[in-house]
Amino acid sequence: VRPGEIYGFLGPNGAGKSTTVLMLTTLLPPTAGTARVAGHDIVREGPGVRSAIGAALQEAALDPLLTGLDHMRLQTTLQGIPRSERARRGDLLLERVGLSQAADRKVRGYSGGMKRRLDLALALVHSPRILFLDEPTTGLDPQSRSALWEEVRRLAQDDGVTVFLTTQYLEEADVLANRVGIIDHGRIVADGTPAQL
Repeated sequence: VRPGEIYGFLGPNGAGKSTTVLMLTTLLPPTAGTARVAGHDIVREGPGVRSAIGAALQEAALDPLLTGLDHMRLQTTLQGIPRSERARRGDLLLERVGLSQAADRKVRGYSGGMKRRLDLALALVHSPRILFLDEPTTGLDPQSRSALWEEVRRLAQDDGVTVFLTTQYLEEADVLANRVGIIDHGRIVADGTPAQL
């Protein structure tokens, strides 16, 4: 995957998309082979990988009793954002994902789309060079899906973030990705631009 590219990783349920993402984000050790993320070996240099990436996985790790703002405060602290910048950074990201109005509401009252957008904002707290999105629009209504697509495009075009996006939707890969890899039964069976494929 090239720097600044949106790479769509397309395949049916059970093809190996999420397993691949879990390995590339150092959450699951590979049983064989090697991989490098941001120049770091995923097995031997896990901390280097984790400092360069952000990830919004299939299951958002959100506490229903915390507000969106609480989540941002916690994440900025955990990521070592200087105290003087934490509130500004949190507010900026909540605004970018369209959650400013809901920042003081508990997450248990958020819709599925709002939770996905909060998860995306949390993944961006430390300005990662690479963003992993594992089926980010599954279960979203068309409006939320469109808003998320727009933010992903903006991240790649304006901020130069490399995006590795898994999806089972042909339309999503076609609309968003510069290049697409199609995986089936754990093997990449095709790779190219959406037009080529």
